[in-house]
Amino acid sequence: MTNWINAKAIKASSFIVIKQIALILAALLFATIFLKASQFEAWAIVNGIKTSLTTDLAGTIRWATPLILAGLAISITFKAQVFNLGVDGQLYMGAAAATVVALALPNQNGVLSLTLVFVAAMIAGAVFALIPALLKVYFDTNEVVSTLLLNFIALLYMEYLVTGPLRDPDASTNLNASQALPENTWLPRLDYFEPSAANVGIYIAIAMAILISFVYYRTKLGYEIKLVGSNPRMATYGGMMPKRTTIKVMAISGALAGIIGAIEVTAIQHKLLAGFNPGYGFDGIVVSLLANNNPVGVIFSGLFFGSLKNAGINMERFTDVPSAVTEVVMAIIILTISAEILMPKIIKRIKISKKNKAHRQEVSQND
Repeated sequence: MTNWINAKAIKASSFIVIKQIALILAALLFATIFLKASQFEAWAIVNGIKTSLTTDLAGTIRWATPLILAGLAISITFKAQVFNLGVDGQLYMGAAAATVVALALPNQNGVLSLTLVFVAAMIAGAVFALIPALLKVYFDTNEVVSTLLLNFIALLYMEYLVTGPLRDPDASTNLNASQALPENTWLPRLDYFEPSAANVGIYIAIAMAILISFVYYRTKLGYEIKLVGSNPRMATYGGMMPKRTTIKVMAISGALAGIIGAIEVTAIQHKLLAGFNPGYGFDGIVVSLLANNNPVGVIFSGLFFGSLKNAGINMERFTDVPSAVTEVVMAIIILTISAEILMPKIIKRIKISKKNKAHRQEVSQND
């Protein structure tokens, strides 16, 4: 019996993987057609991805790291049918907290300093995520609206910090940024890829994916998240508290977003810089959807979108193809996934409508 269940699970997982690969290939095909119709080099984006995965793997790792973490932050809330669209705001708060702590720490052991910096970033992200969570639980506020609006508050707060209290007083330019962080708080970069921005943050991202997988499949909280997401009424009857689960998943999601902010300031910028975030939060939605909200799948979808983003940068640098083409690929994947989600519901409604119509006709004939 156990072997049959395992075989069934493996078959279902294989089907999901094949389906996601098909989505990617379809998106790349449409993008190629789009490029050809726009009189650009048709295979530019395919060649760009190939380069990103071979000769410029460092660039792919650099972009995949925040995308994997953003995908995880989104996936854990989506599993519970909570929609956290405020990952960008939460990572801003994490980056700000990481910067404040890094600048305040004395010149001490690097591992201890980095640990304190990351803990501060995770707490800041989690606390900021708890605001919309508590509004939803106690006032039934739509979390989509509240998380989106809080993004702007976090962005403006970060800009206030880098133009005011945290602005580098010795800056010789008008660059809005904090002082450089002490070197003992820099997250190490990968020696194999030097010089590049690829850093050990990729290991943190993978470790978080494994940890979230363990939570999903081996803990009581994971069972609660899945049950609350699929049937909150049944979860309530089973003695669970969906509102408490909402608070928990939002806090975890915010903490993951805070890690993104910490990695950006300690490994990439080495300071808090205005405009450092290109929109990781919204990209994380696509990463999570492509992975079917599976934390292990998020690793691979994050690597794909990291290579796609890196390909766009390289295309714009070395060819006449704009990097915006990569946004077209993302949009195609979103539309395809949306169609995949909506079509079964539409077909079901059509069948119900036909069944009701046939029933009404039968009743009228009997009368």
